[in-house]
Amino acid sequence: MKTILKRVVTMIGAGIMALSLLAPVTEVSAASKNKVVEVPVNFTNVSWEDLEKCDYNASKTDLNLWNFGEPTAYSESYRVSYKLYVPAAYMKKGTSSLSIWGNLNLDDVTEEEWKYGGFLELPGFDFHDGVATQWNEEEQKENPADFVTVKKTGDFYVLTYDATTGSLNKDESVQTDITKSEKVAVSFSTGIQGIMINAKNSALYFDDFTVTKADGTVLISKDFTSDKTVEGDIHIYPVNDWDKESKSIKISTITDNKVLTVKSTKATVKVGKTTKISATATPATKITYTSSNKKVATVNSKGVITGKKTGKATISVKANGKTVKVTVTVKK
Repeated sequence: MKTILKRVVTMIGAGIMALSLLAPVTEVSAASKNKVVEVPVNFTNVSWEDLEKCDYNASKTDLNLWNFGEPTAYSESYRVSYKLYVPAAYMKKGTSSLSIWGNLNLDDVTEEEWKYGGFLELPGFDFHDGVATQWNEEEQKENPADFVTVKKTGDFYVLTYDATTGSLNKDESVQTDITKSEKVAVSFSTGIQGIMINAKNSALYFDDFTVTKADGTVLISKDFTSDKTVEGDIHIYPVNDWDKESKSIKISTITDNKVLTVKSTKATVKVGKTTKISATATPATKITYTSSNKKVATVNSKGVITGKKTGKATISVKANGKTVKVTVTVKK
């Protein structure tokens, strides 16, 4: 009789355990949402050969930003950094390319007027096959652009640009000697051209814009998180031309798809026993685990929790800049 009863209790216990394993699992994902400048594009699958035959402005977007901070004294050079989020869907291996260049434009500012004083050219680069390159005229070949880093993050290639301007350029439109100006206003412009990319009425995204003078003074530092609008304009070719009104600049929110997924934010374990946190990082990267109370529960580098004494502890799971907290209950 005792043997039969013991078997029944064992079967009931096994049934309860099986039911608990069938309980619904909560997926907890933390994805980054960034406020960024939306840069509309109208890339029309133009090839390098087509560009030589038709208007150079085809399949191109010009982004111009201005009115950042107070005018300051002229500097011989400036350091410019920004991030460009490029949808990975644009870039087909072996065919698609982006050509990107830019300038810092300088104006002499007086109480009466602003006078154009020229521009400082920024080094341009091409982006294709997951790398940034720069054409070398002397060697007649592409070399890596060491001022651009590229990282694939979810649905985007994130291009981080960090370069120093060249010498002052002047043309027939220059109205003043900017080097002698007491107050100089700096504005930024960049051109983004799509080669063999079909992305009509689409967009890429501009973020984390910084301009620093040669002496280390930071003139501009914008992450756009508190902005609703930004002053400037955008010209899209072949849709717009300079005789037509440009697009207004919008601040958009994108999700960069850097995700940390943890199956269940609650766990129960007995003293002396173990259980494991199931976590996945996308894109794949190292996941770290930290216990808030090691006297109650410890956790190793693989997410295995060991119960130490009765009580509760919180396990912080971190990856891809995200944190998900798991509440652990330790029982006798």
